[in-house]
Amino acid sequence: MKSVFTALTAISMMFAGGLATAQDYPQKGKPLTMIVPFAPGGASDLLVRLIGQKLGEQWETPVVVQNKPGGDMVIAMQTVARAEKDGYTMGLTTSSFALNKVVKKNFPMDPINDLASIGMVGQSAYVLAVDNSSPYKSFKELEAAARDNKNKFSYASCCFGTYFAAEMIKTATNLQGVHVPYKGSSPALNAMLSKEVEYIIDTTTATKPFITSGKLRPLMVTGRKRSPSFPDVPHLGEAGVPGDFEVGVWYGLVFPAGTPAEIVNKTNATLNKILAMPDVKSRIEGFDIEVTPSSPEKMSQKIVEDLNKYVSAAKKANLDFSNQ
Repeated sequence: MKSVFTALTAISMMFAGGLATAQDYPQKGKPLTMIVPFAPGGASDLLVRLIGQKLGEQWETPVVVQNKPGGDMVIAMQTVARAEKDGYTMGLTTSSFALNKVVKKNFPMDPINDLASIGMVGQSAYVLAVDNSSPYKSFKELEAAARDNKNKFSYASCCFGTYFAAEMIKTATNLQGVHVPYKGSSPALNAMLSKEVEYIIDTTTATKPFITSGKLRPLMVTGRKRSPSFPDVPHLGEAGVPGDFEVGVWYGLVFPAGTPAEIVNKTNATLNKILAMPDVKSRIEGFDIEVTPSSPEKMSQKIVEDLNKYVSAAKKANLDFSNQ
């Protein structure tokens, strides 16, 4: 009986401690760590540093940003999932992470159950681009050249989302290209600019500076409507890609699964307050990302919807990911 009483007492103390932690959160001056699953310089990195700066100001606490690229975002997301459930370690996730579950039989994480959604940040389309010295002025020209030079073309991707976009487009058209993966937008873009690959699919955020400076030539965006930042660039349908699919990226913040709901909700409220700030909203939209704040529940629902959508799309396009 004594052992049972001792166990119940310990559980009660742990529960009380959890409540106290939630009620005291966030503690002024206690460092907050934000994990980025990509190399510095890309869209994800820029978003985290902007939000981290504002979080630090709102909560009067230092914010440490850590870049942990690699492993199709698994390295970063495992770091978050294994952290203390006290609200002082969070990570930025994207739609690319959930897509791993669609194509990898032995994917070591569960995007739904291993992480706790805090809220959405924003979303945007991808862009397919070539080097500005490339002879291809349109997607149709690139498609025809790739078809005639089968297995000689290659393309760069920064993450699984852009890889999935390329494979969907290749399946729907005559586009060819060997996939060359990179650990983030910066190394992928460097490969493109060094002419190591024939084309690239990346976020509009990462490619915009290179497009506006004339280093890259955009051939199309991967949505079914034009991008506000590139109003002269055709979308999938206008470029001649059949079907009704479209591929883009969304960004959101996560805690380890099991983080107290009160901490999650407090963080969500602060995040949405930050996203509503005119300077933050303007800065994010300047990255060509539409600001889309949400509740934790809405973000979790989005992940489930994406998983269902991409499973269906992969089957419809007969994509074979058996080697992944």
